[in-house]
Amino acid sequence: MTGQLSELKRGGEIVVCTPGRMRDVLAASNGKITNLRRVSYVVLDEADRMLDMGFEPQIKVILQNCRPDKQTLMFSATFPRSIEQLAKSILKTPVEVVVGNRGQACASVEQKVVVLEEEDAKLWKLIELLGEWYEQGSILIFVEKQLEADDLFKELFKIGYKALVLHGGMDQEDREFTIQDYKDRVRNILIATSVCARGLDITHIRLVVNFVCPSHLEDYVHRVGRTGRAGNRGTAVTFIT
Repeated sequence: MTGQLSELKRGGEIVVCTPGRMRDVLAASNGKITNLRRVSYVVLDEADRMLDMGFEPQIKVILQNCRPDKQTLMFSATFPRSIEQLAKSILKTPVEVVVGNRGQACASVEQKVVVLEEEDAKLWKLIELLGEWYEQGSILIFVEKQLEADDLFKELFKIGYKALVLHGGMDQEDREFTIQDYKDRVRNILIATSVCARGLDITHIRLVVNFVCPSHLEDYVHRVGRTGRAGNRGTAVTFIT
C-alpha cells in the first residue's frame, strides 16, 4: 500500500482501484493522501458482482465523496433483477443500455453441450477436443474447485499437454505471471476456476471448455464470454453428466 500512497500523492488523471482499497486510502492520514472532490466520472466494472459480494457500503462512501454532478456508469454482461434494485438505489435517473440480449451469451460464440454417462468420460472427451483444437488457438478450461484445477493439470501433463493453472489459492504475483504467459502464448492451455470468468480479455482464445458445469446462469454467461471477443468467432463446450 505504501507505494500506492506515494503515487497518489503525486496526483493522477485516472485511478483504477478496488472499492475496499479506495475506502482505505480515503481514511489514511485523516484523508490527507487523496480526495475525490474533483472526480466527475465513476465507472463500476462487473457492478453486479461487486454489489452481490456486499461492497455496497464502500461504493456508497466513494460516490458520496465525489462531485455531486458526477456521472456514474455500471458495466456487466449479466445483471440479476435483485441486484438491479440495489444499483438503482445508488444511481439517479438511470438509463439502461443493453447490447444484444440481456443475460445471454454473446452471439459470436457457438455453444455446444456434451452429455456424458459417467464422470470418468470427461477426461477422454477433453483429450479428444484438445486433439482437434490445440493447433487452432488458445484453450481455456473451467473447473469449479482449486483441487480440480490442480488434478486436471497433472492428468494432462501425464498425457503430454503442458498447461497453466489459475485459481484463488495462488498469490497475486503468481496469478499475474500466469495470465501474462497465457497472453504471450508460452502455453496454449489454461485451467482455471471461476476466478477467471470475468475480466480476462484475450482475443486468441478460440475454445472454452466447461469441464465442470457452472452452478448458475451468470457464471456460465461470463465463462463462455471469454471467447468470441472483439469481432472474433469462438466456441464453448459444456460437459454435463
